[in-house]
Amino acid sequence: MNTWIVGVDLRHRSDGAVRFGAWLREQTGGAIELVGIHAAPTAVVDQLDQFEGRVRVHERLKTEAELAMDRAGVRNAFAEVELVEAEEPAETLATARAARSAVGMIVGRKAATDGRDLVRLGSVARRLLQRLVVPTFVVPPDLAPDTLGSGPIVVAVTPADASSGAVEVGAGLAKALGRPLLFVRVVSVPEEYTQIYWSTDALAQFKGQTVAAAKDRTAEWLADQARSEPVVVRYGDTISEILAVATEQGAPFLVCGSRLLSRVERVIALSTSSELAARATIPVLVVPPDARP
Repeated sequence: MNTWIVGVDLRHRSDGAVRFGAWLREQTGGAIELVGIHAAPTAVVDQLDQFEGRVRVHERLKTEAELAMDRAGVRNAFAEVELVEAEEPAETLATARAARSAVGMIVGRKAATDGRDLVRLGSVARRLLQRLVVPTFVVPPDLAPDTLGSGPIVVAVTPADASSGAVEVGAGLAKALGRPLLFVRVVSVPEEYTQIYWSTDALAQFKGQTVAAAKDRTAEWLADQARSEPVVVRYGDTISEILAVATEQGAPFLVCGSRLLSRVERVIALSTSSELAARATIPVLVVPPDARP
């Protein structure tokens, strides 16, 4: 069965992940199975334990998780809902996924759609993306699925192995959802370089040539992946331009690959996938390089 693990969050206005999971199941005609997991932090359970005992606390939290999903109107979309006490919630979700051989995960992030939070991903989403094993959706906590666009599935790519899984999984989802597929790539050079060494006309010509060359190179690479769908190439800030294309196209969600950067590499290099997941107003699916639908 095409099973997805969905993180169940009991905090106020944090049912975006379960709502999106139910939407995805409906849009695919029930082709996926959803398993909800509420990973209750041990520290929280310890506090409640002194009042009514651990077994009772577990029962109460599981009941609360199911009630929250009932209130969101999505309980019937889930095959089961499980409560697991966890020292590390991200590890617990990953373990639950492995135990069920689930093909993907859906989790919420910390920052709301219109929020200005300094911490946007939250520890669970951040750690799952750092240790990415399967395609993982990161969803705004206050997402309302009825606001999701009716446009194509937009897949952000670079002509490199890191994007191979995103291409495969994005194409598979587009087919399952009956949506067109659109690829986007963003190119740029350091701003200091463009300001110092180019006149206005020369810079405009250079940008045009850069975009044209990138479009040809990306189309060739996609052809090697057996894909011939349209490619949009933009010049500018990578994160802003990718999100702009997704918005303009009315994409219901965005798909991207991951370079699987180490912790040290993340200190000195931007993780595009994490930044997209942290800032997008729609769900972002981050896909490992070797993933297949």
